[in-house]
Amino acid sequence: MTTLKTATAPRSLVRALAALGLAASLVGLQAPGGSAAETPQAGVQYQRIAHPVTASPREVVEVFWYDCPHSYQLAQPLRDWAARQNPPVTVRHIPAAWADQPEEMAYARLYYTLDRLGLADKLEHEVFHAVRDQHWDLTQPDALNSWAEQEGIDQQQLTDAWNSPEVQRETQDAPALREHYDVHEMPSVVVGGTYRTSPFMVSDGVAGTVPVVDYLLKRSTADAAAHAAAHRPAHPSARPAVRPRKS
Repeated sequence: MTTLKTATAPRSLVRALAALGLAASLVGLQAPGGSAAETPQAGVQYQRIAHPVTASPREVVEVFWYDCPHSYQLAQPLRDWAARQNPPVTVRHIPAAWADQPEEMAYARLYYTLDRLGLADKLEHEVFHAVRDQHWDLTQPDALNSWAEQEGIDQQQLTDAWNSPEVQRETQDAPALREHYDVHEMPSVVVGGTYRTSPFMVSDGVAGTVPVVDYLLKRSTADAAAHAAAHRPAHPSARPAVRPRKS
């Protein structure tokens, strides 16, 4: 009898139960090793972006700049965290760029060039190290060519990718893409196309950012599960009654 009552429950009850399930699941979503008081708070350690982007609940978008010290500090911890996730997460990188900032636009073009060559992830640390530690200005052709030679990158392939219409288009679109994710500071991380955090929103900066990202991933997946439950047909096995015909 219990099964039959559950199967025929009104849609309003299904939605209520889904909401209760989400609330219960979020009680346990707090900073690792922390208490309920340390649970990240909306409007403090993270924000729900004004116009959420359609994305998988397990998509993580990092908006960064090669010449940003906080982007450099966040890159490896975020990569290490992503590697530990099961099921896996999808991590996308978007170069932070404002159309009126030539240096940021040039570094966005460098990212898309390396991405086109399949080297953006592989050489992430090397680029940060060159720019931040060794003070290479990789926006200048001579410096870029010297660095590329040092890293074993084919010069002709680099030039072809740099000048390709695809890279030029992606670079031009970078500021609008950043705006699309409602990002106005770097680095920033957007989870599930909905929740945004950054070292500037967390009291302990870069060190506290990844735990907040971890919380937001759990929240994003809980949101998706609750949404799916609330929109599941209320009577999946119900069939219209068939009245016997009178002879």
